[in-house]
Amino acid sequence: MLRADHLIEQLPHKPPFLFLTEVLEVEIGVRAEARWDVVGDEDFFRGHFPERPIVPGVLIAESLAQLSGLVVFSDPAGSVRQASLAQFDVRFESQVRPPAGLHLTSTLTRSLGPLHLFDVCAFNDSIRVARGSLALSATEETE
Repeated sequence: MLRADHLIEQLPHKPPFLFLTEVLEVEIGVRAEARWDVVGDEDFFRGHFPERPIVPGVLIAESLAQLSGLVVFSDPAGSVRQASLAQFDVRFESQVRPPAGLHLTSTLTRSLGPLHLFDVCAFNDSIRVARGSLALSATEETE
């Protein structure tokens, strides 16, 4: 396993649309684990049930997609190629309210040319809050 906190800096995503706080481990071409700390002052809470904030499920899915990109599109030297989310089927099992420390996992299950399929899970305090699958496709870099 590769400890890869520096890979967050190489992602094409930047705040406020970066939903990984810390990359815990990356086994390139196999799996990765990360953490997303949701504090409660994130801008999206201003409109997503401000009286009783809930982390939007689509952002949990996005955090899992960002992590999945690190599995197949990064290398130990610290470069990350871009990918596009091609498909996702994520089931949400529990609401996530701030503050929360989401533990994210992604495992590559199959690659078909430029398409990569993953099994993904998100946990909050060891309670599974989301699970499913997603597909990422390699993106051609254009200038």
